[in-house]
Amino acid sequence: MLKQNKISATVSRTIETVQQEAQYDACVKRLLSEKIILAWILKECVSEFRRFSIAQIMKDCIEGEPTVSMIAVDQDELDYMEETVAQQIEGMNTEDSSIREGKIYYDIRFSAVVPDTKEPIQLIINIEAQKSDKTPYPLIKRAIYYGSRMISAQKNKIFTKSHYEKIRKVYSVWIQMNVDEEKANTITRYRITEENVAGAVTEKESDYDLLTVIMLGLGSADEAENEPILRLLDVLLSSKKKPEEKKEILEKDFNIPMSEAMSEEANVMCNLGEGLYETAYETAYAEASETTALKTQANIVLHMMQTKNYSMEDAFEAIGASETDLEKIRELVDAQLAAK
Repeated sequence: MLKQNKISATVSRTIETVQQEAQYDACVKRLLSEKIILAWILKECVSEFRRFSIAQIMKDCIEGEPTVSMIAVDQDELDYMEETVAQQIEGMNTEDSSIREGKIYYDIRFSAVVPDTKEPIQLIINIEAQKSDKTPYPLIKRAIYYGSRMISAQKNKIFTKSHYEKIRKVYSVWIQMNVDEEKANTITRYRITEENVAGAVTEKESDYDLLTVIMLGLGSADEAENEPILRLLDVLLSSKKKPEEKKEILEKDFNIPMSEAMSEEANVMCNLGEGLYETAYETAYAEASETTALKTQANIVLHMMQTKNYSMEDAFEAIGASETDLEKIRELVDAQLAAK
């Protein structure tokens, strides 16, 4: 019963952590999707908007309202699946959740237009927030995939048939929190450039400069004085700074008034951040306790084998180890025997 209670407590902590992380992620996305925050990101990260003021970018450049976790990365594939299923089953609701289950969605996506040009430049912008750069794959590859999907998804929406001249440039901006020291307070840009290997052929830059990925590694706001966007995001997304402190810095240094909605999100995020820390500590403590208990049992088994000539199976039976722990204890015993 004690073992069952321990498992139940671990499962409960895991569920609580997942729920808190989901709420935390949602808060981050809602804060980043505020138009004034997007305007700062555009001005500081996207060269086409560098010469415009924050107010002008908000008013004249950001088109409509940004979508948050609504557009699938493989949206065209998803649309095709829904259309096919709808045709196969007459009258079926194409918003069937089973079709969309497991799909990956862009965190934030919106369109922006560059004014004051002979022909308006229309861009598709994607903002992604990552709690950590610890992924089982190179994050830059995922970022390039997202950008590539934003280009390919324009077929039959932005352009049809062979009208490739209508393809819009895309930006994918990745905001990484909790990165290693060497990545902290960094901005890295990846883009398509022209290189003359032989000869001197020159294409119009706007015809090939169609995909840019920007990686922002956040660190300490105090160490990002020379890069306004890093300091802004460090402050905005910090789970350590209190809402009142964020409000003071954002209004004083960036002229960003903290609306009631933003203040509420910041407050929730701070509380969730503290909760995640406490839950992580409890989980780590529980896991450490369990590991210590298993090591103790393994030492007892080894002692019985060496001093009383017990077989491993008899020793297991004597200590009353549970079925779920047997394999772990066996591995610990084998490791100790191999080390002798």
